[in-house]
Amino acid sequence: MLRSHKSTDIILQNKENNILTKISMKLLILGNWKHLLASLLVIIIAGMLALGGYIYKIYYDPIKSSDLENSSIILIPRGSTFDSVTASVREKGLLPYPRLYDFLAKQLKVYSRVQTGEFEIQHRWNTFELLKFLISGKSLRYRITIPEGKNFNDIAERLSLAKLADKEIILSLKHDPGLLLKTGVPEATSLEGFLFPETYFFSRAETEKQILSAMIAQYRKVFKNNFLQRAKEIGMGEYDVLILASIVEKETGIDTDRPMIASVFHNRIKRRMRLDSDPTVIYGLKDFNGNLTRKHLRTPTPYNTYRRYGLPPTPISNPGKASINSVLYPAKNKFLYFVARGDGSSKFSKTLREHNKAVWYFQKVRKNRQAMSRKRKQRSSAKL
Repeated sequence: MLRSHKSTDIILQNKENNILTKISMKLLILGNWKHLLASLLVIIIAGMLALGGYIYKIYYDPIKSSDLENSSIILIPRGSTFDSVTASVREKGLLPYPRLYDFLAKQLKVYSRVQTGEFEIQHRWNTFELLKFLISGKSLRYRITIPEGKNFNDIAERLSLAKLADKEIILSLKHDPGLLLKTGVPEATSLEGFLFPETYFFSRAETEKQILSAMIAQYRKVFKNNFLQRAKEIGMGEYDVLILASIVEKETGIDTDRPMIASVFHNRIKRRMRLDSDPTVIYGLKDFNGNLTRKHLRTPTPYNTYRRYGLPPTPISNPGKASINSVLYPAKNKFLYFVARGDGSSKFSKTLREHNKAVWYFQKVRKNRQAMSRKRKQRSSAKL
């Protein structure tokens, strides 16, 4: 019996040990799972932080961190696709994160909203700021002043020098039917006279047609109904007023002379006299070298008002508002001639005899001034 009790105790003790072992194993496994879960959680959080940090970095990173203080110019012509814009951005080295760029472009719908123009992109901007600027930023515009009295060729040259237009394209549009229609003058065969002298602000993305259209539109803003009404009152059409104003513009040295010079031409037209205007002759010459000769005055061209009566077929320059106004409201006098004094002003005469005297006198004065100028130069050279 004693041995039987001992066996029973041993069996019970073994069972207890087994139970304790199982509990220990379960606790050990449970502890390992907790460590594993904790480790996984740490890894997941670390990964999320790393990913968040990376996203934060690429989102706020400058588009050109190697050159933060400077900027790049991107030209987006009319009709450009978003792919061509992206190619320009990439070419300038402003696309550090292409996938972020594409993602943000879709979110902002840049594909259908990108602007036309020339844009200055700051290197310190991030990708989001770059895309926002492409759809809402201001395009660069360049100031250009067209002075009174310049002709079509002069303006084409000026636009070309300012790198706002191609000179040859501008010249090819001088007789463009679509642009002529915008002048509102059916009899006009040339854009000469309609490019209104003014200060303009153009983008380099604007086409040559757009630039010329803006100048024509400015002319139409000036030559309004009150001018049209006045032209009718004095028996002239709009185009004739413009042609005569273009001559007055070229003949005038000082503003106060404009109405006087306009009156001379009005008086000559009423008397059926030729206009005898040097600038009209010059306009009709090819490759004029600056020296008007008697041979030039005898050369028959549509613009030689020493040989032909009436107005030339088109304006010879692009006159300003003051010259147009002087033709519409000329001074009231009987002068038929004028000659340049040499100081910008003109001497006016009623008869040819008076005029010839004035011409002789001011030519003599001009020669004396030229002689004195040569002497001063010679003295200066001798001192050196």
